Amino acid sequence: WSVYSVNGGGMIRAPRDSRGLMIVLLLGLAGCAVSTLSQEPPGSAPTKPDFELTLVARGAELALIGNCNVCHTAPGGKPFAGGRALPTPFGTIYSTNITPDPNTGIGTWSQAEFLRAVQAGVDRQGRHYYPAFPYDHFARLTEPDVEAMFAFLMTREPVKATAPANKLEFPVNIRLTIAGWKLLFFDQGGFQPNSLHTAEWNRGAYLVEGLAHCSACHTPRNWLGAEKKAYPFAGGEAEGWHAPALNAESPAPLPWTADRLFKYLRSGIDDVHDAAAGPMAAIVQNLSMVPEEDVRAIAAYVTSLDAARMPERKGMAEETVARAQGNLDFLLRRGDQAVQNGAAIYAGACAACHEAGRQKQ
Repeated sequence: WSVYSVNGGGMIRAPRDSRGLMIVLLLGLAGCAVSTLSQEPPGSAPTKPDFELTLVARGAELALIGNCNVCHTAPGGKPFAGGRALPTPFGTIYSTNITPDPNTGIGTWSQAEFLRAVQAGVDRQGRHYYPAFPYDHFARLTEPDVEAMFAFLMTREPVKATAPANKLEFPVNIRLTIAGWKLLFFDQGGFQPNSLHTAEWNRGAYLVEGLAHCSACHTPRNWLGAEKKAYPFAGGEAEGWHAPALNAESPAPLPWTADRLFKYLRSGIDDVHDAAAGPMAAIVQNLSMVPEEDVRAIAAYVTSLDAARMPERKGMAEETVARAQGNLDFLLRRGDQAVQNGAAIYAGACAACHEAGRQKQ
C-alpha cells in the first residue's frame, strides 16, 4: 500500500501466498484488540473556524513542503478535493477530499481529529488509514505545525467531491490489517533533535524525516509496503520512476554540495546532475514557493547523508574534468570545427557521468 507503482523497477510485488497475508490479517485483529486509540471522535468541530492570517500563511508553506496539493488533487480536479489514483502493489488507493466541505471533506472535523489523523493515521470513526498517507512520517510533526496546516486547509474553497472506492486485493482491502502493519512498522515517536549538529541541520532533519517524507520515495520497501529501515535513503521507486539513493550509495559521480542542492530544489535544474522530472518536478515547484531557509536546511541535511564519501567523490570529479579536458585538447588539435564543437558539448554535458566510472549509457 505504498504509493509506488508496480511498474517501477526494483519494487517487489507482494507474494500471492495467502498464508503470509493471513498472518497480517491476524496481526491486524490482534492490533485492534490491544489498540489504545480512541474509537470515538476526540472532539467537536468548530462551527465557524476563525484563524489568524499568519497561522494560515505558515500552514500554506508547510502544506507545500508536505506536497499535500499533489497527492490530494486529481488530474484536472479542484485543489485538495482528492480523487487522485495512487497505484500500489496491492491495488489502487484514491486520495481523500481535504477541503472544508462539510459532507465530503473535513469541514466538520475538529483540530483534535485532524491531529490524530495526521500523527496516528486514524480517521474520525477510529478506522486506520492506509500508509499511502505518510502518517509514519507525519508522526514526527509538532502540534503547532499540524495546527497551522489545519488552519490552512480549513480556509480553502469547499469542494463537494467524493473519492472513488479503493480497489485493493484481499485481505488488504480489510482495514483491520493495518493495525497489524502498524504493530510491525509504525513508530509514533516525535522528532528528537541531535545536539551534535547545528540548528539548520536539525531543521532539515525535521523536514526531511517528517513533513517532506523524502524517504518514502528514496528508501526501498519490503513486501508489506514498509520502508526498509536498515537501508534509509538507499534508493526506491515512485510512480514508475526510480528515486536514487541519497546516502553513501548515491550513484552521482560528482558530489552534491549544499549550495548546489539548494539551487536544484528551488529551480529543478543543475548543470551537472540533471533536471528534475517525474514526481520530483512537482516537489521542486512546491519548494520554489517556501521560505529559503527551509530549503537550505533540507539541502544541508540531505548532503550530510553522503558526507562520508565526499572526499572520494571530489577526487572522482577532479579526475573526470581532467580526463575530459585531455580529450578535448586532443580533438582541438585536429582542427576539425565539427569535432571541436562536439567535443566541447560532450565535455560540458556528458563527460561527468560517462567518464567517472559509471556504466556507459
